[in-house]
Amino acid sequence: MSQNTFVLSTARLENFSDGVFTIVLTLLAFQFKVPKFTEGAALQQNFKELLQLSPYLIGFVFSFLFVAVFWVNHHHLYHTIKEADSKLLWYNIHSLFWITIMPFTMSMVGDHPKVPLVAISLGVVLFMTSVSAFFLRRYCYIKSKLADESLSYDSIKAGLNKNLAAIILTAVGIFSALRSVNISYIIYFAVLIIFMIPTKLEKRKRYSLKKV
Repeated sequence: MSQNTFVLSTARLENFSDGVFTIVLTLLAFQFKVPKFTEGAALQQNFKELLQLSPYLIGFVFSFLFVAVFWVNHHHLYHTIKEADSKLLWYNIHSLFWITIMPFTMSMVGDHPKVPLVAISLGVVLFMTSVSAFFLRRYCYIKSKLADESLSYDSIKAGLNKNLAAIILTAVGIFSALRSVNISYIIYFAVLIIFMIPTKLEKRKRYSLKKV
């Protein structure tokens, strides 16, 4: 690495990112609205009124899991990074930007779950989050010398392929919303499952990363 390249510890970058994730997870809880119960009504009627909040509950669970899983992958990524530089800071901020929009899109899903534009908006945020994660990982492992040299080529390729799969699936989900929002939501859930699958980080001498 060039001597005039700006480098720093990843600790402050991780602390800043953790703070953003914490705020986003807190904002997700603010989606919930107090149900308008009919006083004096039967228990069955009150239960039906409570069920009207189910889109908010489902949206909260999905978005909470997505943000949590993304944080776990973010955490694992930075445990393979030796140091940070100025470009990595901006890649990281770009990635966090799309995470912070998640509460807004999930609030729309809670209010209008059947509107195609809402499903498309959610898909765009998920798509850009996956894209930003891909470029962040690609910069760390390929474009820079910030990663641990002992990390294997197979481990790096597996992580990048997971991001690419999420990007492709989300794009399909966005276009599927024009026909059925339910199909879009199913595809988005599949993206969540992909990110939940842990990537094995093997530590052995890696080969040239030009193959990726």
